[in-house]
Amino acid sequence: MTERFLVYGHRGSPRRFPENTVASFEETVRAGADGFETDLRLLADGTPILFHDDEWQEAEIESLTSDWIPTVGYELARVSDLAAFAQRTSMILEVKRSRWEDALLSAIASLPNIVVASFDHRTIAELAMRRVPFDLGLTIFGSIADTGEYARKLGASWVFPSFRYVDEDLIQDLHAHDIRCVPWTVNRERDWERLREIGCDGVITDLAGEAVAWRNSKFKIQNAK
Repeated sequence: MTERFLVYGHRGSPRRFPENTVASFEETVRAGADGFETDLRLLADGTPILFHDDEWQEAEIESLTSDWIPTVGYELARVSDLAAFAQRTSMILEVKRSRWEDALLSAIASLPNIVVASFDHRTIAELAMRRVPFDLGLTIFGSIADTGEYARKLGASWVFPSFRYVDEDLIQDLHAHDIRCVPWTVNRERDWERLREIGCDGVITDLAGEAVAWRNSKFKIQNAK
């Protein structure tokens, strides 16, 4: 469905900079990736941040306030930092918890080139009912029967599955429903190659720079032929 095999940095470029930071995102853009994936959470005082884990030193992230941010030990990014990338790249925004749709839309609705995804598919269904101005995606671990039909019913046009569960039948099913498939987290060349061969639209990887270099070398070889 895509003209080329897409490469997205997983939380940016976490092998080079702390994940979900501006520096990590900047490195992904510099490397020539098509975009990056990051994780959205809402703190107890209403501050939207970019952070993956459920807890910090045994405290639930959603129970903390913005006073906690300076204690993390690195430049933790806020959702507002994404505006600096809005015209420069594409972003997959994975919402880690549901039931903050109003605050979420206030923070991101004006951003171009985004896909909002979640493991909590209720969030995606809710956003679809609101007719949001951006694409929606389902993050999946494992398998779902009739994935294409399921995703379409929820209003999703992207699916982000764990790469180990992706096969050609899944890709054909999703493409038959006009849904793009971009698996996570794919860090080996042999897996990039397999997924490209069976028709995946791209990958999410910790190694965005290496994946871009691999893709560019494959593209040059194909053009030479």
